[in-house]
Amino acid sequence: FYLAFMKHLAQRGVPVPDPAPDAQGVYLHTMRNKPATVVNRLSGASALTPDAAHCACVGDMLARMHLAGTDFPLHQPNLRGLPWCLGLAPQLMPHLTPSQRALLTDELQFQQAMAASPAYQGLPRGAVHADLFCDNVLFDGLAGHEKLTGCLDFYFAGVDTFAYDLAVCLNDWCVDADTGRLDEARADALLTHYEAVRPLHAAEARLLPGLLRAAALRFWLSRLADWHAP
Repeated sequence: FYLAFMKHLAQRGVPVPDPAPDAQGVYLHTMRNKPATVVNRLSGASALTPDAAHCACVGDMLARMHLAGTDFPLHQPNLRGLPWCLGLAPQLMPHLTPSQRALLTDELQFQQAMAASPAYQGLPRGAVHADLFCDNVLFDGLAGHEKLTGCLDFYFAGVDTFAYDLAVCLNDWCVDADTGRLDEARADALLTHYEAVRPLHAAEARLLPGLLRAAALRFWLSRLADWHAP
C-alpha cells in the first residue's frame, strides 16, 4: 500500500520518494530477508521550528496530495484510527493517574459519538499520510525563501478523512511548544493555502475541532504505549 501510494503521488507531481521499478516493473524487493525498495533522493532538510511560510507550503502540498489521492485504487484503513485507540486504551489505563484515566475515558466517548454522527460519516476521505509531522517534510533554499522539496515516511498512511490528516498537521506545525496553544498566524497560513487548492466542505470545517482532538488522542496513546508497553 505504502509504495503504491508513493508511486501514485509521484506520478502526479507530489514531491515524495519515488519507488523505482526494475525491468519487470516490480519495485518491492527482498534484501537479506527484508523488504526493500530503491527511491530517488530528495534534497533539503526538516524545519523543526516552522514559521508561517513553512506552514503555507505544507498547506498547499497537503491539499495537492489529497486531490491526487482521490483516485488511488488501493484501500487500507488508518491502522492508528479510533478502533486502534479503543483497543489500546484498556492496556494503558493501569499506568495512568485518576485524572488521566478520566480524561481518556471522556475523550474516547466523545470520539465514538463524533464517529457515529451523520456529519462525520459523510466527510470526504481517501488515502492520507496520517503522520505529516515537521520531521517528515523537507525544505531547501535560502532562509526565508525555502521551497518544500519532499514529503517522507508513509508508513502510517491509510484511508481516512482528509480533515483528520489536516488536523494532524495543524497539531504539530501550528501549536506553540511552550504553551500548547494554537499559533494563529501559522494556522491561518496553513489553512488558507490548503483551501486555495482544496476548499473545505462545511462539515469538515465544523468538525475540525473534534478532529484536532482525535489526532491528539492518537499520538498521546502511541506515546503512552511507547513508554509503558514498548
